[in-house]
Amino acid sequence: MRKFLLLTACAVLGALLAGNAAADDLRGRLAVTGRLGVTNAADGEKNHSDGRLVVSSDAGFIGGGGFLFGVADDIAMELDVTRSSYQTSGFGRAEVTNISIGAQYRLPERQRFIPYGGAGLDVLINDLDDRYTDTVVGVHLAAGVDYMALRQVALNAELKGVEAFSSDVKGLNGEKLGKLDPSSVSFTIGARFFFN
Repeated sequence: MRKFLLLTACAVLGALLAGNAAADDLRGRLAVTGRLGVTNAADGEKNHSDGRLVVSSDAGFIGGGGFLFGVADDIAMELDVTRSSYQTSGFGRAEVTNISIGAQYRLPERQRFIPYGGAGLDVLINDLDDRYTDTVVGVHLAAGVDYMALRQVALNAELKGVEAFSSDVKGLNGEKLGKLDPSSVSFTIGARFFFN
């Protein structure tokens, strides 16, 4: 039984490694991406009678996904939606939904690894406990790598920085309480599944 399991595991591993994993033909390919990770958001500020106080942000979780479409052999367009959640010292729990669109420049594949860099525009929808916040815009820079496990499956790791305008924070009575800065740096891991 032990030999049978060992042979089966070797056969499955061999089939995975022997599959055509080339990604040189990115043009016209469509992929869906899913990812999870950690985010470190920028500090905000809170109005106080003595002046402005710093509202520190703890590290939090981020997750989401999107679509990748190859427009050339080394250029892809990406639409991504992520949601991050983290605790702040003065505003409670903050949740930020980031809708981003951008482009990636993908370097040539080496040993199944495809490094890339990307940039684009972001719309950040901010939520706080019992407070009103504005939706703001920003930009992002990203760097990552895809590991082509199969022609249709890539494992992904990405580091992404988002720089955005600060969002006004208002109480239920409309009084301005301070500013939330949804700018962040995040690290995620995930997978891409190519349809064609």
